[in-house]
Amino acid sequence: MGTASDQPLPGAAPADTPPSKEDAAPKERVRIEIQALRCLAVVAVVLFHYWPELVPGGYVGVDVFFAISGFLITGHLVREANRRGSISLASFWARRARRILPAALLVLMFVAVATFLVAPEGVWSQFYSEITASTLYVENWYLAQQAVDYLGADAPPSPVQHYWTLSVEEQFYLVWPVIILIITAVLSRAAAGTRRRTGFAVLAVIAAASLAFGISYTATNPPAAFFITPTRIWEFAAGGLLAYATTGLRPVVRDPYRAMVSWLGLLAIFIAVFAYTEETPFPGVAAMLPVFGAVAVIWAGAPKVRWAPTRAMGTAPIQWVGDVSYSIYLWHWPLLILTPFLLDEKLGNVTKIALVALTVALAAVTKKYVEDPIRSGPVLTLRRPRATFLWALAGMASVLLVVTASRQVLNTRNSDLKAKATEILSSDNPCLGAGARDPKANCTPADLEKLRYASVPTPATAADVLHSGVCKGGVIAQGALRICELGVPASEARGTIVMIGDSHAMHWRPALSRVARANKWRAVVLAEGGCPFTVYLRGETAADRRSCSAFKEASLKWLRDNPEVDTLLLAELAATYGSLSRAERDREVEREARGFAEQWAKLPPTIKQVGVIQDNPPGVPDETLACVEATLAAKRPTDTACTRPRKEAVLIDPAVIAARRLNGKPGQPRYSIIDVTDRFCDEKKCYAVVGGVLILKDRSHMTATWSASLAPSLARELQRTGLDQP
Repeated sequence: MGTASDQPLPGAAPADTPPSKEDAAPKERVRIEIQALRCLAVVAVVLFHYWPELVPGGYVGVDVFFAISGFLITGHLVREANRRGSISLASFWARRARRILPAALLVLMFVAVATFLVAPEGVWSQFYSEITASTLYVENWYLAQQAVDYLGADAPPSPVQHYWTLSVEEQFYLVWPVIILIITAVLSRAAAGTRRRTGFAVLAVIAAASLAFGISYTATNPPAAFFITPTRIWEFAAGGLLAYATTGLRPVVRDPYRAMVSWLGLLAIFIAVFAYTEETPFPGVAAMLPVFGAVAVIWAGAPKVRWAPTRAMGTAPIQWVGDVSYSIYLWHWPLLILTPFLLDEKLGNVTKIALVALTVALAAVTKKYVEDPIRSGPVLTLRRPRATFLWALAGMASVLLVVTASRQVLNTRNSDLKAKATEILSSDNPCLGAGARDPKANCTPADLEKLRYASVPTPATAADVLHSGVCKGGVIAQGALRICELGVPASEARGTIVMIGDSHAMHWRPALSRVARANKWRAVVLAEGGCPFTVYLRGETAADRRSCSAFKEASLKWLRDNPEVDTLLLAELAATYGSLSRAERDREVEREARGFAEQWAKLPPTIKQVGVIQDNPPGVPDETLACVEATLAAKRPTDTACTRPRKEAVLIDPAVIAARRLNGKPGQPRYSIIDVTDRFCDEKKCYAVVGGVLILKDRSHMTATWSASLAPSLARELQRTGLDQP
């Protein structure tokens, strides 16, 4: 997203003439094909975010931006090295700061204030963490870490999530000039041709290493691979190699051939935009198509033949959008994420169109009154780089100050709420949590009334208590397994019960811990986020399947190595089928049920009884927690707020279907269904808060407090099904 500048002509050969004055001091000019690429890239990204069904691969616009940046930045650096014999790192970084930071910090400040004003407190912690990461330009690494946290996978997108691309660019800007400077210093006495060839070779090695790593890491860890810098460096390097190969050279390839290459480059980008989907492994091999398409268009330049794309690329609207593309990119995403909080409703197409118009208007204002004056005005450009750095630090500090102040407000509120929660939790109220809907809890109207206006935990603190906190010694990594031990030590245990599953097995740990301690059992939970105990995984990548297969094989081996275990519990996420027709849903449910049955057939013969837990009703993404928070703020009763119709909330569970089919079949363990749905729902409605306890911490994972309150219900279900004698 760098500035357009005077660049070498495409398809070039060595020039025999000495450098001209223009070579010695290049003046900036607009490259219409680069502006057109910027327009194409930002339109693809905006459409992908607002209407992903139209351009399912629109995210490749980011890769086009990376290739452009690599070309422009490398060209700047190489020309400076050729003119001066060196590179001023301070001047380069100051120019980048003046180009990138003003608009970026403005939008970050806007988001920080808007989060405080319109976003529910339940997302403040996440949003402000990401604003901080974005201000420090490490958002890509933050998201890479979050991408593999399955218990956090249901967190809503933040309004600065798109800053991961700026973080990658800033990291590139820090490292790339140092590499060019080293090449220049080492080859300072070499001939121009030798410098060019050697520099090209060094960048080619870096690009090849990054591409190879990107392909490998995308195959093994795709969520993190999408964000981290090493998998993206080759995209910048691809543009950089073109700049290195053509700087100081003059064109030899005729316009008709360049026009053909330009069309082919655009075609490659369009194919990626419309043919790729979110399921495409990325940024591995697939990223080569849009990147090399962008490089081809830049190499071709603006050929002057009638049938070339030059005339279309040079039209005023395309050039204008390309010119303001950076600000459009910055503004479009926060408006999309924050507006639903302001309107308290999902966005329709009319609202989205209005937001796109607002984005363009804000981008125009930002470009004219923020970007251009600071980038090229005399206030900073006529001073030493130190002035720019001090200004940049002051701007970053201002954003972080707002974040810190907002966090302090949240911490103060949470401290008061936690004190009230502690009081409620220590009250020994039999109606607390699931007890309020448990006929055996002997609740009185007075007990229920004390909890009607409570939510323990609050939506803002729901994620603070981890389900792994009950594991003895923490979660222990053992090869492909993550082992959580609960209850009493093996030497004191009356028996051992094992639970296997995905993150929905993890959130049963607090309940199982209480049951195991009460019965003097040793309980072991073997769980892997995003990995249900089935041979059929819906919509997972090859890397996910490999990782999941390793977990399942290791789980089976653990059961074989512990033949004293004869009782197994299974807990899995039951997926929704909202976008499928009824016939498609039925076929999918059947495939999933068969997948569970096929996996369970691999259980060792020592497993005599299996309990399958009916999955809990999920909430509504980005709505349920905000609704509870608003209810608390309005001091309305929480026990009747934010409900969902039971017929919509209770899911079809293929694991339960498989267990019912298998129960009683010769050679199979005895299968039982454990169902505590009546603690979540009555005959008509499912609740967000029951007995003063918040049920879900995100879309589908139970809070630790609610899970613990289910212990009596789980114990009775185990007794009813005969699974209480492991």
